[in-house]
Amino acid sequence: MNNARSFYLCFAMSLILFSCEDKKVSYTVSEQKITEAVYASGVVKAKDQYEVYALNQGIIQAVNVQAGDLVTKGQTLFMLQDITPKLSSDNAKLLAEYTAWKSKDDQLEDLMANVEVARKKLQNDSLLYERQKELWAQGIGSKVEYEQRTLQLESSRANLKTLAARLRASQKELNFLKHQSTRQWKMSAQNLNDFTIKSKITGRVYDIKATAGEMAIMGRPLALIGSADRFILEFQVDEKDITKIKLKQRVKVRMDAYDKQTFDAEISHIHPLMDEKSRSFTLEANFIQPPQNLYPFLTAEANIIIAEKENALVIPRSYLLNDSLVISENQQEVIVKTGLKDYQMVEIVSGLKKGDKILKKE
Repeated sequence: MNNARSFYLCFAMSLILFSCEDKKVSYTVSEQKITEAVYASGVVKAKDQYEVYALNQGIIQAVNVQAGDLVTKGQTLFMLQDITPKLSSDNAKLLAEYTAWKSKDDQLEDLMANVEVARKKLQNDSLLYERQKELWAQGIGSKVEYEQRTLQLESSRANLKTLAARLRASQKELNFLKHQSTRQWKMSAQNLNDFTIKSKITGRVYDIKATAGEMAIMGRPLALIGSADRFILEFQVDEKDITKIKLKQRVKVRMDAYDKQTFDAEISHIHPLMDEKSRSFTLEANFIQPPQNLYPFLTAEANIIIAEKENALVIPRSYLLNDSLVISENQQEVIVKTGLKDYQMVEIVSGLKKGDKILKKE
């Protein structure tokens, strides 16, 4: 009795196993829209967003803005105190150069007056010489008087030549001093400007990273500023996908801040240099219709649309073997050629037709 019961139990289990082995999961080839896309992740950034840095090291005397403030281009953000004596030294040098320039300017005026006097004297001596020469030719006057007029004329000529040369040299020196003084003044003014930090753009202050009394160090950001109402998307895409990316490609964007909503964007810029550490490229995209409220560094995920096709012949990717084979309904291997792919489906370009049934290999 027990043997018979055991026989029937084994027989039943065999039927069940045979039935399971015989049952195959199948799919009927159909037509539907397929979209191939490249995945990218990134953040929202304000247009023209930049970090504010000090050009020189100094103590922060004043912070004139706070996070959230609207600012205009050229508006003062921070005032720094120079911790070196360079500025006062420059001012002293500037004063000395101005004094030297002023002194030379006065000397130049005196020289110009002397040259004018010498020129008039030469003109007068020339007239007296010509007159004495005519008298001497007529036998009037003595030889001594004629020679004196000749020597006087030559002396006036030499004096004018010397004074004119000194005038040219002084003018050249004065021009040099004026140029040097102007350059030093510009350097001093620039030095002062380097301790006054101003906004490069009209926008909004998104973050203040320093307070009055702190030391401003070159290379450490003091604030974050960007456009108040214009935002862009910045994405990172893997190097294996970069050749598929083109300007003006459509982007489907999702953000944690706007759960279950998708926004349209468009690729606007492709940075040509790859990040060697992450092996990725940076892309920028513009919203087609941005959401009402956006903030820098909101996280975003995107699908960059590479290609789309309506009424494509598709099968699930899980039915594809080695990217080129499927199992037909009669369990034969069929070679297929594939086209577009998304995360679940793949386009069949040749090898199958609509309505064909294929089996999933277990």
